[in-house]
Amino acid sequence: MKTSEIIKKIEQYFPLNSAMSFDNSGANVVDSYAEVTGIVVCLDVTLQVIEYAKSKNANLIISHHPLIFNEIQNLNDTPIARRIKLLNKYEISAYSVHTNFDVNLSYGMGKSLLNVLFDNSVIKEHSLLEKYLIDDTQYGIGDITTFNKKFTFDEILTIIISKLGLSIDKVSCYNLNNDINKLIIIPGSGSSDVDLVINEKPDLLITSDLKHNQIVDLIETGISYINATHYGLEKIFVKSFEKFLIEKLQYNNVFTVYNQYL
Repeated sequence: MKTSEIIKKIEQYFPLNSAMSFDNSGANVVDSYAEVTGIVVCLDVTLQVIEYAKSKNANLIISHHPLIFNEIQNLNDTPIARRIKLLNKYEISAYSVHTNFDVNLSYGMGKSLLNVLFDNSVIKEHSLLEKYLIDDTQYGIGDITTFNKKFTFDEILTIIISKLGLSIDKVSCYNLNNDINKLIIIPGSGSSDVDLVINEKPDLLITSDLKHNQIVDLIETGISYINATHYGLEKIFVKSFEKFLIEKLQYNNVFTVYNQYL
């Protein structure tokens, strides 16, 4: 199967026009006509990941975060330039499924994260913080979940640390509500949606990349938060997308790798 054929199938489920306007999902460094020898799924395309793909004879890397996110001025000795040069040297393509994955309601980040953290039997109601239609398909981000029981703050914190395999010293939090009945989860960075969160008045926000002034706003509004790190909340993409490739695309030569230094 050629790279272009796999990309076409991926974009049937995760169309590029569903990605957010600031994003650069899709083909970053791609040879469309290459026959795919194997796929590596990761969160970020790093030198470590490229070397791993080479060792597995895999010539397609599918990452969550785009390899190229900001404008590139040159291909001199910068970290991004070194990655692009190594990809070209090894003839490996790099493709990303970023916010078009995040907003997908069937297979995306929010759905995947809820499935990892909570049994469906404890969820009473579920809705979205932001939602919109594209080509008659619903997309959204920010999972508002109301439980049919009360959790303590420490119970939720323990669930996050244990089920996501996080180190407690990398998680920051502030507990204002020991009884948690309603929470909002924004995988990755929730900094742009804090005002919407405050209007929704949950007991707890689970996200990452909060700015100082936003933390102050949350605390003064009486909303507890758990900053579970960007990597901690989004690394579930790796196994989730591996499963998607195997089950939906019927492609089995898939390898997964995590950015171990994060």
